[in-house]
Amino acid sequence: MSNFEFSQNLNFGQYLPTNSPLHNLDARARILIFTMLMIAIIFAQSPIMVLSGLILMLILFRLAKVPLKYTWKAIRTPLPFLFFLAIFQLFRFAPGINNQQLFSISSLSLTISGVIAAVMLILRFSALIMVISLASFTLSTSDIIYGMQSLLRPLNWLHIPSEDIVMIIQITIRFLPMLGQATEQITKAQAARGAAWGVKEKNPLRRIKLIIPVIIPMFLTSLQRAETMALAMDARGYGNHIQRGSYQQFIFQLKDGCALAAALLLSLIILFL
Repeated sequence: MSNFEFSQNLNFGQYLPTNSPLHNLDARARILIFTMLMIAIIFAQSPIMVLSGLILMLILFRLAKVPLKYTWKAIRTPLPFLFFLAIFQLFRFAPGINNQQLFSISSLSLTISGVIAAVMLILRFSALIMVISLASFTLSTSDIIYGMQSLLRPLNWLHIPSEDIVMIIQITIRFLPMLGQATEQITKAQAARGAAWGVKEKNPLRRIKLIIPVIIPMFLTSLQRAETMALAMDARGYGNHIQRGSYQQFIFQLKDGCALAAALLLSLIILFL
């Protein structure tokens, strides 16, 4: 695959309307379900429970009718970085009475605790990536915006501007694909001028050297787009906190309550068992 196909490799922000049972749930229920699962996976202390969370995410991918290639694509990109972090976890713990040493290399000791920590890191981050990716695949931009707006509306009673929070989320969601497209345009322009983009490079140092010239143009492009967006929002009067309506109405049904109860139960199992 070409080195400058960033928008095709970006999973976040890609909505897949598969009309699955997960898609048919209320948007607020889906947001709460993914939030509970994410919290459970983050704070799970046992490798078995983290693995259970990963298996649960595979089941949810299947339930959402998301093809397996998207499942692998969600994990494949950050996997080398996860293995790099796992190597540090392997030699982080000192051997002791309750921490058996497997072998040592010079002053570095590989212990049981290090192996468990490395495995947990890979499983936990893989499960979290799958939660975020599945949320992106099953929640459209409008679902996220209007669902978050409905869930955060009680914050207005505490004089916390929920509309501003929702707007930040909306801009973030829509800005990431734009950033991928801008990066792709910059790399293609540099390749047209003789840069080595578009050629697979196995040497990590050379890949870093290719990325460095992209950072500054990408940063400047992002600032220009942010300034344009700010001027457009200002011209349309955004910031005047008035009561806004919505054409999209949410109806919380029995199936949504059952799905929330099941997600809460599974999250508690992952956390405490």
